[in-house]
Amino acid sequence: MNILGIITEYNPFHYGHVYHIEKSKEINNSDTVICIMNGNFVQRGEAALIDKWTRTKMALASGVDMVIELPLVYGIRSAEFFSYGAVSLLERSGIVDNLVFGSESGDIIPLEETANILANENSYFKTRLQKHFIKGLSFPKARQYAIKEYLSVNPNQTTCEISSLLDVIAEPNNILGIEYLKALKKLKSNIKPFTIKRRGSSYHSKNINNQIASATAIREKIYLEGLDSVRKNIPEKTYYFLKKEIYQNKTPIDLTLLGMMMLFSIRKHNTVELKGFSELDNGLENRIYNEAHNSANIDDLINKIKTKAFTRTRIQRNLLHIFFGIKEKDFNIIDEKEPGYIRILGIKKEREDLLSKINRRSSSEVIINPAKYLKEINLESNNPLIKSLSF
Repeated sequence: MNILGIITEYNPFHYGHVYHIEKSKEINNSDTVICIMNGNFVQRGEAALIDKWTRTKMALASGVDMVIELPLVYGIRSAEFFSYGAVSLLERSGIVDNLVFGSESGDIIPLEETANILANENSYFKTRLQKHFIKGLSFPKARQYAIKEYLSVNPNQTTCEISSLLDVIAEPNNILGIEYLKALKKLKSNIKPFTIKRRGSSYHSKNINNQIASATAIREKIYLEGLDSVRKNIPEKTYYFLKKEIYQNKTPIDLTLLGMMMLFSIRKHNTVELKGFSELDNGLENRIYNEAHNSANIDDLINKIKTKAFTRTRIQRNLLHIFFGIKEKDFNIIDEKEPGYIRILGIKKEREDLLSKINRRSSSEVIINPAKYLKEINLESNNPLIKSLSF
């Protein structure tokens, strides 16, 4: 059996995801898809439009056979750690043969060559990267400049034009793809990677000009104009599950209320305590502390503290770390090991054979009922990975 893995957020599931699944099956001649999906919060540092259970139903109704949750401690971090956590789960499942991801490039060669450079950073590259970061550039931009300078003195490290390679690493889905490839190399995985060209609007686009719109545009339109405003841009099954959830449980989540809760959690800490959270360095903890007491809401706070170096997305993730109480030392524990469990969010009834297969082959504990699992183990209160089962 040829089993392929995909890494997604389905926030929400749309026609671009339909294309991804169908094209992935086609190029791998596969009829089995295992999906790694974020839980209730996503990699951009935001709450998902709808809960993970509803998004799992969307996936299973639209071509996915099994959904595995990416633990929160990987899901709300930078692309590198997000990708490593997700690829590790595919590897530790023991049953995945191929990984297929979407990219703006659609060509795996420049992504592979960039991944090789980043997976084997030498002292020259690291020095150039640090130099640009100190100048105040964001990490992605600093890395782009460092790669350009590295290739100018090591031109034999790529078969691509340097200018085209730099264009490739400026796009969000390409960046994620590069990180997936890095993770495969780090894990010495036998999973074979493939990429397909992304169709429709760009990742960050807020315009809806055709059937395949970005998830960003779809979410914004739902918040502003209601679910029916995007009915033509989402599959009928997605519309059904969203409508049922929105009208029964009065979702999507109220971002204003969530923001107030986050702001309150930040105001409880002094600067010394804030510095203990992940990536709060270079005085960022002081900026957060000062502006948290002078901001009316979370969006106001983010706008006041973001800079070229500290992007909005990074700030949003930092604030979620504070909200969930995940500190730098917790991430250090996580980074020393791969995910210790595989949590199944859902599986098609007719594909329950996958459950027995993953139970036999997985190198991690397979969990369907977290409450039962937590009762059976000696719960380590200081283990952030185990804690994330409850989030």
